[in-house]
Amino acid sequence: MGEWMWIPRHGIVPLRAEPSHRSEQVSELLWGEPQQILDTYKNWVFVRGHLDGYSGWIEAGTLFQAYYDGSGWSLVQWRQAPLFHHRRQIGWVPLGSLFPASGRWLAATGEYTVHPTALMEWHLQGFHLQRWLPLFRGTPYRWGGKTPWGIDCSGFTQLLYRLTGRLLPRDAYQQAEITLAVKTPQVGDLVFFTSQGMSPISHVGLYIGESTLLHATPAQGISQVPLHHLYTHSFHSFRTYVAEDFVI
Repeated sequence: MGEWMWIPRHGIVPLRAEPSHRSEQVSELLWGEPQQILDTYKNWVFVRGHLDGYSGWIEAGTLFQAYYDGSGWSLVQWRQAPLFHHRRQIGWVPLGSLFPASGRWLAATGEYTVHPTALMEWHLQGFHLQRWLPLFRGTPYRWGGKTPWGIDCSGFTQLLYRLTGRLLPRDAYQQAEITLAVKTPQVGDLVFFTSQGMSPISHVGLYIGESTLLHATPAQGISQVPLHHLYTHSFHSFRTYVAEDFVI
């Protein structure tokens, strides 16, 4: 069955901790990510994501209502794809943006689409890193980011898991809470770390085999590093994904 949903009006919308442009950016909303409106304050709206339960403040006017036709879901598989409104390009949407499987969002203002080859069916699949990693070449680190134009450690793992048909929460400690600790990791498992001298989980990366970690850091952006060469954090655990979804 179809339903009307609130989705971002732009390809990327900053999500802030407080209703102010001076407030910390805690994440980003990507095109097509359904949101629940919880509160309003002056020119700000407090939202909660349907996919990951993450909440924060966005500027008023950066959401609009679009009709999900119940056809299932597809994802943008290009680094960026031109967004069309009635066949006229109006902007760009990043890797991981959401569309109904039909390939179009319908709104009171008309139809929004991307080129059909920019979309892939959203389903469970393996970690085909050779397919996805070239799309992140040169990606810088950005606190609260989750696109190839700027990303943080948990945004990177969340986006990679989304591309393989898996849902993860937004922050590293939340991702640890819904995964299962293992002694021997497999490719695609998550690796968690604490800051030196501190106990809370503060960093996450992807295990890619041969004792190697793929992660996003302020110093190098997305990079590969041997696990025993990570001096800025203390190893916490290997953890594996065991469910199709989680409760939000």
